[in-house]
Amino acid sequence: MTTSPEDPGSHHLIWIGRFMLALWPLGTLAWLLRSRWAALAFAAGGLGSLGFWFLHRLIVSRMLTPSLRRRWFYGLLGILKLALIVLLLRGMMACLPREVLPLATGILLFVGAILLEALRLILRPGSRDTD
Repeated sequence: MTTSPEDPGSHHLIWIGRFMLALWPLGTLAWLLRSRWAALAFAAGGLGSLGFWFLHRLIVSRMLTPSLRRRWFYGLLGILKLALIVLLLRGMMACLPREVLPLATGILLFVGAILLEALRLILRPGSRDTD
């Protein structure tokens, strides 16, 4: 997906995605210290979180169009994405019922990435890193 240089928010979305890609293997290795099933649950939750994050970016970027019909279509896809999250969670909970904490931690991977992006902005408030 390409982003336009005029959109300042896309810069932050790219950094959040980068942080998620870095946190996913690190978290998987950390949960591997507990058990391989915990690491598998975190990895599955993290993969779901990554998938939904990039799907969200795609849907929202396509929703920002002057065409009312396309906005409604991509808005509906955004709602269907939420239903898909629920189905994914139910499936994971059925497959790995004992590993709720690592699974939930993996799903919340995007929260950690958003916090890291906020920390990056605090430490370098005026920076406009090139991608």
